[in-house]
Amino acid sequence: MRKLFSALPVIVLAIAIAGCASRGEQQAEQAEAAAAKAQESAERAEESATRALDAANKATEAADRATRAVEDATREINRVADHLDQMERDREATPGGRLSHVTKSARSSASASSSGAPAAEASASPGAAAAASAISDGVTSSAVAPAAVPTASPKK
Repeated sequence: MRKLFSALPVIVLAIAIAGCASRGEQQAEQAEAAAAKAQESAERAEESATRALDAANKATEAADRATRAVEDATREINRVADHLDQMERDREATPGGRLSHVTKSARSSASASSSGAPAAEASASPGAAAAASAISDGVTSSAVAPAAVPTASPKK
């Protein structure tokens, strides 16, 4: 029995070493699996970063296009504003101010009828004749005479 007791520490030590070896293998396998998962996560993160970079580049291009559109619109607004300012200056420079197209038409009709020439506009439109007669005293009027409506006679 004494031999058994003296061999017992050797046996326990052998079992412990075997246990440690299997435990070390288990830890190594777990570490390897964790490393594989980390590698997959890193690859997914890299793909996501690439997609995010592409999206950021597209957003930058869209912002550049929008900036150019705003600049173009601003130039157009400034062009129209300059044109309106020029029209205002022209109107202020013209004696009597700006004439409406109705007034211009009526004046041309009045001058044509006063010179003896047939007035096409006056004969074509009763409103033009009324406007022409209203201008003869130098006052413009926008009144237009209503057109005559033919009435239908009842059939018997």
